[in-house]
Amino acid sequence: MKALIIGASGQIGGTLAALCVRRRIEVYGTSRKGQGFLYLDLADPVSIKDAFEKSTPDLVLLCSAMTHVDNCERDPELARKVNAAGPALVAEECRRAGSKLVYFSTEYVFDGTSGPYGEGDPVNPVSVYGRTKLEGERAALGLKGALAVRTTVVYSHNPASKNFIMQLISNHRSKAAMRVPSDQFSNPTYAADLAAAVLDLAEKDASGIYNVVGPDWLSRYDFALKACAAFGFDPAFLEPKLTAELGQAALRPLKAGLKTEKLARKLGRGLPPADDSLRKIAGIIKQYE
Repeated sequence: MKALIIGASGQIGGTLAALCVRRRIEVYGTSRKGQGFLYLDLADPVSIKDAFEKSTPDLVLLCSAMTHVDNCERDPELARKVNAAGPALVAEECRRAGSKLVYFSTEYVFDGTSGPYGEGDPVNPVSVYGRTKLEGERAALGLKGALAVRTTVVYSHNPASKNFIMQLISNHRSKAAMRVPSDQFSNPTYAADLAAAVLDLAEKDASGIYNVVGPDWLSRYDFALKACAAFGFDPAFLEPKLTAELGQAALRPLKAGLKTEKLARKLGRGLPPADDSLRKIAGIIKQYE
């Protein structure tokens, strides 16, 4: 089997690429920056077509997106090109190539008033990011057999990433205060566990919408405290703040998070708790000290 990972230079894409290699799946990765990857920009239709011609994939994992929520709010036209029109073009190329499409979606398709949410709950995004990702999700699911994976708060020990845990480690090392929302509730999700579950779903030819998140439903601040405890950090640098105090351009879903009963039925398991992955990251941190 040949897999094309769109956004292989990112946190999720890179984790998927490494797992594909371990599972002996031939893998092609794309990046907007090139640098050893196939060039692909979701805002550039020609680059999408070229990447498909060079890779002829059986499986396409669409991880790339414009994910900076506030930047999406500031530039909705670009957000729509990347997050909505781009996935529609990818879905069309998958149709032509006969490829299975896996689209990475988000909990931001919900308004965050009554989470955690199941796959069938009504969507109501409150930001440009959420609305454009929902458009991309719907475009992907217009392809027969496509799989949309909703996830959130993805983290790992990845120095090239600005994920929540890497921000926390960086702030602790530089002794800089870190303002953390105390009223945003969600499910932190370890990138390696996410990648394994997604490839397992693809191998089972799962289709439709699946929530793939960790089992812990926590505020960002409580997750930060949990990470500090695992890493042996004094949490004094953390400053709990209400989201309204942060002055962000885009609205955030506050009581969000996702339910994973459907995932557990399909795979016979859910994702491991955050304590497991935080212990692994703690071991990596100690190697650098």
